[in-house]
Amino acid sequence: MKTAGTERGWSLRVEPGVIRLSGALLRAGFDRQSVELPGDVVGPAVDVHLGQVKRIDTAGLAWLAAIQAQAEAKGIRLRYTHAPQAMRQMMAVYGLEGLMPLETGLD
Repeated sequence: MKTAGTERGWSLRVEPGVIRLSGALLRAGFDRQSVELPGDVVGPAVDVHLGQVKRIDTAGLAWLAAIQAQAEAKGIRLRYTHAPQAMRQMMAVYGLEGLMPLETGLD
């Protein structure tokens, strides 16, 4: 299990088959070097649990899209669960529903 990002207002914890994110995925919490899928993420499919994400903006959504692309390049399918309403709305506005699979009905 690995935790990262706490000094930035958000944290990430990797468990077998799950990436747990919490805090605020906001522009201020990302630097240009932080767009990276954690190296210890493995498996054919991994759930990205977003139930503890309190706030998200377009930078947070872009970060998730970037790790989605990195995972796909490694043959890993990411599925997003417990997505905040703001994320679902942004995904609809930007047409990302097909790119980033959401488990519906979970808040």
